[in-house]
Amino acid sequence: MQRQFFYGLIMAGATLAGTMTSALAESLDVKPGLWETTAHTQARGQLPIPEAEMKKMTPQQRAAIAKMEARAHQPQTRTFKGCLTQQKLENDETAFLSGEPGMKCDSKLTKNTRTAVAGSRRCAGPDRQQTEDFSFEARDREHVTGKLSITISNGGKTMTSKGDLSSRWISASCGNTK
Repeated sequence: MQRQFFYGLIMAGATLAGTMTSALAESLDVKPGLWETTAHTQARGQLPIPEAEMKKMTPQQRAAIAKMEARAHQPQTRTFKGCLTQQKLENDETAFLSGEPGMKCDSKLTKNTRTAVAGSRRCAGPDRQQTEDFSFEARDREHVTGKLSITISNGGKTMTSKGDLSSRWISASCGNTK
């Protein structure tokens, strides 16, 4: 259970990149193909792992979680590649708004044009809440920038990860990248 919460937050960088690729599919006038996204992220707050779960961990596991939490508070830069296919551009309009299994999500786009997309998603599950706010802007068909904020709460603990993103089109062929 604790791995799920921690993994969800630490993978915020990956989520940022995934959301970026999916948001590109929303309506932005961009080229299909292989995209590279660089995400600059930093988290604040406590890992949303309930005390009951922490008490089940060994002292070594709790120490490892504390180290991971400290690392999450440091600024991080990650670069990811993702494939944006013509099919995603044409058919995958709301996939990124669906949320995670077991969570009920309400999503809305506040801006949706050929050069900008912005919105939010609010999700609640039996054990946690998650909010996401995002905005992306296509500077041209090969360059997109954006901002994303993800907040996860569980067991009275909350952590927020904020990120600035920049994506660039690399090639029409995605090779083995999905």
